[in-house]
Amino acid sequence: MAISRRSFLVGAGSGAAGVAIGAGLGIGAMSGSGWRINSSVPRAMPVQTLSELPAEADVVVIGAGIAGISTALFLNEKGLSTVVLEKGVVAGEQSSRAFGWVYSNGWDLGKLELTNQSKTIWQSFSERFGEDIGYRQSGNFTLIGSDDEVEMHREWLKAALEIQPQMDSRVVMGSELDALIPGASEKFPAALYQPSDGTAEPDYSVSRIAQGAIREGVKIVAPCAARSIEREAGKIAGVHTEKGYIKARYVVIAGGAWSSLFAGNMGVRVPQLTLSSSMQRLSRIDGALPGAGYGPDFTWRMQANGETSVGVGTSASPITKDSFRFLFDFWPTLGYSGDLVKVRLSKDFFESLRMKSSWSPDEVTPFEEVRMLSGAVDRYENDTALANLRRAFPQFEKAVVKEEWAGIIDATPDSTQFVTDIPDVPGLFLITGFSGNGLTTGPASGQMIAEMIAGEETTCDPSIYRFNRFTDGSEFVFRY
Repeated sequence: MAISRRSFLVGAGSGAAGVAIGAGLGIGAMSGSGWRINSSVPRAMPVQTLSELPAEADVVVIGAGIAGISTALFLNEKGLSTVVLEKGVVAGEQSSRAFGWVYSNGWDLGKLELTNQSKTIWQSFSERFGEDIGYRQSGNFTLIGSDDEVEMHREWLKAALEIQPQMDSRVVMGSELDALIPGASEKFPAALYQPSDGTAEPDYSVSRIAQGAIREGVKIVAPCAARSIEREAGKIAGVHTEKGYIKARYVVIAGGAWSSLFAGNMGVRVPQLTLSSSMQRLSRIDGALPGAGYGPDFTWRMQANGETSVGVGTSASPITKDSFRFLFDFWPTLGYSGDLVKVRLSKDFFESLRMKSSWSPDEVTPFEEVRMLSGAVDRYENDTALANLRRAFPQFEKAVVKEEWAGIIDATPDSTQFVTDIPDVPGLFLITGFSGNGLTTGPASGQMIAEMIAGEETTCDPSIYRFNRFTDGSEFVFRY
């Protein structure tokens, strides 16, 4: 159980904690006890974007988080003119509220190919753009709590190396573990450690990637909410926005927590729910844990400035109308959720009933009403995670909490993102539902979408990320 629980509990590539459960949160929940809307202080470093909408492009990408920016970057690389539409600010939602892990240590075996490809891309960004983007190859740890769990991790390691022999994960213990994390072996018999894993800085990494993409020719228009997609003879013709109309042959929906709502307006059903996960930032201390990793009941990441981010193991999930709309899609997931998600009935449910689910191109949309979505901090969970960290590593008693925030995780029933075309709508593509690991896998997922649009063979096998995997009779596989 330890191996599978690891990625389920952490999900740290993008959202720090949690994936999906059946009674999850729909995008309608924008206020009340679970949520805070239109946060006045974005976490993302500002990016200079365009204010005027171009008349046309080969491809329009909706959403300027890590997935959308990566998609645009690789599309532009292939000679396709690309415009990114962002309703708020670049990286303003989950990409700047992520935990910051970029890792493949302990991942589901089926996802390792894409995850390792994404790590390679992350490693190339600084040289490509000629500046520090905040990525550091700092290593990733899984602190193992018992001898039985050590053996389980050894089994995962053997299987992983058979399919991805370039991985450098290993089980460390004793003096080697003490050299990496002094004092850890007094409480944990071993750790699964991968030196090649890294971390990014969510408050500026994606912003700097976006700046690099702009220098290479990608156009980003913000704030500019996409409203609806125009089709002619069944094919994509363009996008209606709050700033007017832009012609395009292809559209990529990369809207994170908003993707299902946007797609639903054009009759495309995307089973996706959202969760809120809280985090905090601690002051610098002597003896802070290096790299990033997780213990049984806490997660951590050392930031580039020497401070420490700490994540929680439980996510908040207010019940909304989408909880019922997608109930049967997520029903198989219930067996994997355990006690990791707190489900609440609150006024969020009534707020969700009032939110529009359909609109015309000339109507104001929910995307204009809520420019930046963020979660409400669960201070109880933050306090618990910090107490657990201090119990295991008492040096953190000296650390002071400097910031708390919460991010929104876009989750699918099988905890696996969509990286796919939409077969019934020629020219429409979807990249969403990263289930807490968007920062890790966003770059390679974007590369794969660009290859699909260009008609090329994809670098990674796209089959487990396909759109119709829940409706084609395939066996349901929950991938941690």
